[in-house]
Amino acid sequence: MRQDGFEAVANIVRKRQFKYILIAEGAVIGLITGVLVSAFRLLLMWADELRGMLAEYTGAGGLVCILVLAAVSIAVSILLRWEPDIAGSGIPQVEAELRGMKDMKWWRVIAAKMAGCALAIGGGLALGREGPSIQLGAMVGKGFARTGHRLLTEERLLVTCGAGAGLSAAFGAPLAGAIFSLEELHRNFSGEVLLTTMAASAAGDFIAANILGLEPVFGFEIEHGLPLRYYWAVIALGLILGLFGFVYNRTIDVMQDVFEKIGKLGGDVFTRMFVIFAASCALFFIYPDVLGSGAGLALSISRGEFALKALAVLLIVKFVFSTASFGSGAPGGIFLPLLVLGAITGGLICRLLGLAGFDQTYIDAFVVISMAGMFAAIVRAPVTGVVLITEMTGDFTTLLPLVVASLVAYVVAESLGAKPIYTQLMQKSMGKGRNTNRSMLLRDRKTVIDAEVNVGSYMDGRRVSEFGLPLGTLIVSVLRDGSEIIPDGNTILRAGDELEILTREADLADAEDIIDNACGVID
Repeated sequence: MRQDGFEAVANIVRKRQFKYILIAEGAVIGLITGVLVSAFRLLLMWADELRGMLAEYTGAGGLVCILVLAAVSIAVSILLRWEPDIAGSGIPQVEAELRGMKDMKWWRVIAAKMAGCALAIGGGLALGREGPSIQLGAMVGKGFARTGHRLLTEERLLVTCGAGAGLSAAFGAPLAGAIFSLEELHRNFSGEVLLTTMAASAAGDFIAANILGLEPVFGFEIEHGLPLRYYWAVIALGLILGLFGFVYNRTIDVMQDVFEKIGKLGGDVFTRMFVIFAASCALFFIYPDVLGSGAGLALSISRGEFALKALAVLLIVKFVFSTASFGSGAPGGIFLPLLVLGAITGGLICRLLGLAGFDQTYIDAFVVISMAGMFAAIVRAPVTGVVLITEMTGDFTTLLPLVVASLVAYVVAESLGAKPIYTQLMQKSMGKGRNTNRSMLLRDRKTVIDAEVNVGSYMDGRRVSEFGLPLGTLIVSVLRDGSEIIPDGNTILRAGDELEILTREADLADAEDIIDNACGVID
């Protein structure tokens, strides 16, 4: 108990003293992450070249392509068996890590994730680099904390800022990296998280820009901003994207179930990888345009290079293959593929409206707007989506319609009842309830959670004793109007109160769920 009390006090004291230290540490983590993610992006460029070379063999010597893809499927399977936490995008694993539900081996994840993603994307799977980059950055933060013997409170913040730096370096989007850390990973506003992640994101982007250049990921040149008289089409587009996002999330769930059954039939991960790489091999011969993440497709569509029927076929095949690629459990992200699906959808809707006389000079605007709307519908992080697309395209002329379409898509997807994709993926990967394999966790490590009582929430006007926190979880401080209150069970909480809550790592997920429901949801 004496040791527990010492660790609890150390967490609280350290948290209040390390604001400026964290900014410096965040910058260091951002620099390291920038180097790592830049190397990762160069590796993926090599993988894209490999895929191009393989495509050349489909005409004269298809056997070479088949043999190479068979070897790639075996290599990816071996990596997945060696380090299962590299499966998928990596963002659900990072969220589980931050909630005390996982304890990833940071150095193994970094090595296996980079190799696995390069092989999977080089082998043609419709996966992206952003989720893996976020996981790589998070593991840099964890490695920094573990090798420096940091307390759990500091470790969680360093993991978060590393994740933001990973997104920043992957897409050249430092603001989106910081906002993503707040909106998706941390899920509430925190000055420490914002400042630290901004420092990390800026440092990561600085390194990536020096290595890879300053050109935006999508070099759109939108010549004409969408007139106000066409905003009815933006609202209609948001409605369609919200429905599409709902279908996408459900399809991912179905694809994961299908590949889980395939794996059971064949015995292990080798069967799943064989099936998805066999599908990739077939597409090398039949429809190579849908292979890889498809970043080039968005640019081609924005230039009007695809007709209506071609876009319809492309959307169907790309949708099925990208959801299957991710559902297989192969290492790789869904950010970029879902943005490409949004671009195809925007181009298709614009072409359909063209049948009724809609001006096709705005197809590039429709592509950009649809990318943000699709992100909002699937990830359920509309602010991140708007900022990310703006930074990735370098265009501000479509900012207002981006916001409108994203909000409409968000509301539609939310009202249909689908969970945000990364929440859905995390819960599925961890199984029902909490992770029962707790031997890997340092159960008694303590951490401090920041929370704020929202207006109209359950705890607005209620006593601390009514909170229902896990046994041993304590509210150690309430900051109200700039003054600190040391609470007891009879202290009444008010809207705007900022809470410091001390809990064990083993209770972290339960405590955060209770806090979110009691303080964040309008009652």
